[in-house]
Amino acid sequence: MPKLTQDRVLGLLAIALGLFIALYWAGADSETGLIEKTRGRYSVGDALAPTVAAVFLTMSGLWLALQGGSETTLSPSNAGFIMGVLILLFLSLGLMRWGGPWIVEAITGMEYRPQRDTMPWKYVGFILGGTTMISSLTFVVERQVRLSRIIIALGVTVFLTFFYDVPFEDLLLPPNGDV
Repeated sequence: MPKLTQDRVLGLLAIALGLFIALYWAGADSETGLIEKTRGRYSVGDALAPTVAAVFLTMSGLWLALQGGSETTLSPSNAGFIMGVLILLFLSLGLMRWGGPWIVEAITGMEYRPQRDTMPWKYVGFILGGTTMISSLTFVVERQVRLSRIIIALGVTVFLTFFYDVPFEDLLLPPNGDV
């Protein structure tokens, strides 16, 4: 039987989380399926994005679990690192969820909900949270803060914003569907 290394443990956790999201959470938390057809027109369903993310997470976990990686077993410092990364992810998601409404209300003095699907306000939370997530994870991995990484994170987030938002006229980026 293969040794239970830190990479295999992380891979198995990623597989479990990916399967949970794909098989339960995406369907239970969505009012529509993956793709919806209404009056002959196809549109993105609520469950598509989390299901695609879950598939990538599961495949990555499977690859990591099968590779096995290092011979190092899971240690308290590994668990601390994972907890730190999870904290950064939750803080970034918090910025994504509440940063847009805070900024819009501070700048315009208007309530966020009526502005959530208007330019440029519909992008504020997603870009703020996404840029923070990518750049902070880069800082943790590289153990240094570099302006070039912030610029790259911003570019990637802007690319993802337009990749998901422009082709689909009825799609609201996070957190706009929740507000």
